[in-house]
Amino acid sequence: MRGSSGWKRAALLCAVFFSGAVAAVTPDEEEKQQCKKPKFRDFEPAHMAEVAPGVPLSFHVSPNADPFTITAEARGEKMKVDVVNKKTFYLVNTTLPALSGGFARIHVTAKAAESKTIASGCLGQDGWLLKIKGAEAPAKTAVAPAAQ
Repeated sequence: MRGSSGWKRAALLCAVFFSGAVAAVTPDEEEKQQCKKPKFRDFEPAHMAEVAPGVPLSFHVSPNADPFTITAEARGEKMKVDVVNKKTFYLVNTTLPALSGGFARIHVTAKAAESKTIASGCLGQDGWLLKIKGAEAPAKTAVAPAAQ
């Protein structure tokens, strides 16, 4: 009987030793656990819609975002955003700049509210594509051979 209690003690000692190693969290893992990136949804006008320059745009941002860090831009032009707190999400309104015809990606970003405690920040990014009406290159037409 005496030998089996020694094994029990050794097993208990191993369990205590290895449980501490399993419970340890590295700083990188801790940062990933704290970082909950803001989410974006309900883009208006919808993805791939054809719109005129200067049209109003809107989208929703999850409530874990810092409203002062929400940005929007199209073709590198920053747009002024109006953020309204709806308690369960942020409603963001803006206006498309006067861009020439073609396609433009609306790129939106926001930092998480808890990212102030994380050194690298916690940035959420998203966007959608719009077709902007405007002067487009005329389509090439086939030239009929000259009649003789």
